[in-house]
Amino acid sequence: MAHTLAAVFAVRDMAERARHDLITAGFPSANIRLHDAGSDEFSATENIRRDDSDSLLDNIKHFFTDLFGSHADRHIYAEAVRRGHVVLTLEGASDADIQRATDLVERYAPLDIDAHADHWRAGGWQGAPQNDSAMRQGASMQSGAPSQQGTSAGYMNEAPGSQQFASDMASPPRSGAGANVRRYPGADNLPGTSYDDEQYYRSHWSATYVATGARFEDYDPAYRYGHSMANSDSYRGRPWDEVEADLRSTWEHTYPQSAWENFKAAIKHGWERVTS
Repeated sequence: MAHTLAAVFAVRDMAERARHDLITAGFPSANIRLHDAGSDEFSATENIRRDDSDSLLDNIKHFFTDLFGSHADRHIYAEAVRRGHVVLTLEGASDADIQRATDLVERYAPLDIDAHADHWRAGGWQGAPQNDSAMRQGASMQSGAPSQQGTSAGYMNEAPGSQQFASDMASPPRSGAGANVRRYPGADNLPGTSYDDEQYYRSHWSATYVATGARFEDYDPAYRYGHSMANSDSYRGRPWDEVEADLRSTWEHTYPQSAWENFKAAIKHGWERVTS
């Protein structure tokens, strides 16, 4: 299974060093990108002006939605870029390589995005729900050493970007041993997000889970996982009962914080969307 790795840095120099180490370690340079407010995919598309912050933010959000689907973290990455930070992404990392890549990136003290998101909310940001823990079912989190960039000293690097896009009035967060490098199922592991598929799954979520208070984003990774596995070469044409143990093992490896029994029904529904 392929994964996408993501990490946020206060300054580009640290992100560049992490990228260099990944390339030196053998990861394809084409799969490693640095995203900031000046990146071509954000500022050049549709002739967006650098001073048009609303259009720029929309473009950033669309990009991270393409990369991470409906995962709640996409809001935080977009806001980090808007505030002048740099997001490093590595796409297509295998099961065997993802931990090695994570360890390399952790050397350069990426930000604790949960701590910073809480700080931004305290200042009035409403870009993502505060209770992200339930929505973050699709991200595997790597705990690392305390991030120096997450401290008050490191946070001062946010000022230039903040002057252009926003200001922070509260004291900056201090980062402990947090989940600073995250991994997500790669886009090639997920089904095409056609309008019909999304509406179908939203309808099922509304009828089945909305009364529990769960958001669609809580269950979207499960629907997409079942859908994609049913379409895969390894499982196409095989009955659910025959493959369930394998699917559970892969799910628990990829989504270690999401109990199989809590999402099994949604995964099976995604599977049956393809096989029925």
